Amino acid sequence: MSELMRLDRDGPIGILRFLQPGKRNPYSIAFVDALIENLREADRDDGVRAVVMTGGDHFSSGGDLVGFQSEIAKGARATSEMVEKVHDGGRAAYLFRKPLIAAVNGVAYGAGLSLALSADIVVAAEDARLCEVFARVGGCPDTGSSWLLQQRAGAGIARMLVLTGREIDGRTARELRVVEECVPSGQVESRAVEIAREIAAHPMFGVQTAKRVMRASAECSYIEALDIERDTQSVLLCAHDFPEAMLAFSEKRKPEFKDR
Repeated sequence: MSELMRLDRDGPIGILRFLQPGKRNPYSIAFVDALIENLREADRDDGVRAVVMTGGDHFSSGGDLVGFQSEIAKGARATSEMVEKVHDGGRAAYLFRKPLIAAVNGVAYGAGLSLALSADIVVAAEDARLCEVFARVGGCPDTGSSWLLQQRAGAGIARMLVLTGREIDGRTARELRVVEECVPSGQVESRAVEIAREIAAHPMFGVQTAKRVMRASAECSYIEALDIERDTQSVLLCAHDFPEAMLAFSEKRKPEFKDR
C-alpha cells in the first residue's frame, strides 16, 4: 500500500482514499504513480463496480510546485516530459472504465480540481474551496482543466474562473454547474457512496457502455452521436441483460440480471 493513497472496499464500491490531507494531498509525480496503480487495481477487480475518490479533509491542493522545481531547472524538454507525466494521472481518471465519483472536501486547486472534474460525477462540500489557480502563479491551465471545465460549466464561466483565478465555494460551484451536487461537509463521502451504490445496482456491462457513449458523444456532432449510439446499443440489445429486461417486462416480473 502506498503512503499516498489506499483503495478500500465497501461491498461493490471501491473508495480511493488520498492519505495526506494534512499536506492537502499535493499532486506530485509519486501521487500520479499511486493514482494510476490504484485505478488499475480497481479496474481489474470485478467485485468493484464503481469508485469514489476522496481526500478526506482536503481533496488536493494541486501541483507539487516545490517538487517540480528540480525538473524545471533542467530545461524545456525535461519540463515537457514532467508535465506529460503529470497528465498521465488525469488520463487514467478520465479513461477509467467504471463509474468514478469525486467527493470533494477542503481545497481542490489546479491539478487537484482537474482530477475531480475528470470524474463522472462530483459531490462537493458546501464550504469546499475550488480554484483554477494557474493565472495566480503565472501559468495556464493544465491537467485537462481547460477542456473539462468548459464541458461542465460552459466556455464563458470557464474563462472567468481561469482568467481571474477566483476561488469559489461548493455552493457557488453547484450554481455554476462546475459540480453536480453540494452537501454539508460531513455528508460528502456518504453522499458520493450513495450515488455509487445507485449506479452499481444496474447491469455493469450496460453502465460501462453508457459511460463510454456519453464520453464519446460529448466530443462529436449530433449525427456522429447517433452513429455511436446505434453501434453500441445494437450490441447491448443482443447481450444477456437487455433481453432479460424485455422478457421480464412482458411477463410482468422483476428481471434477473446476470451482470450483477
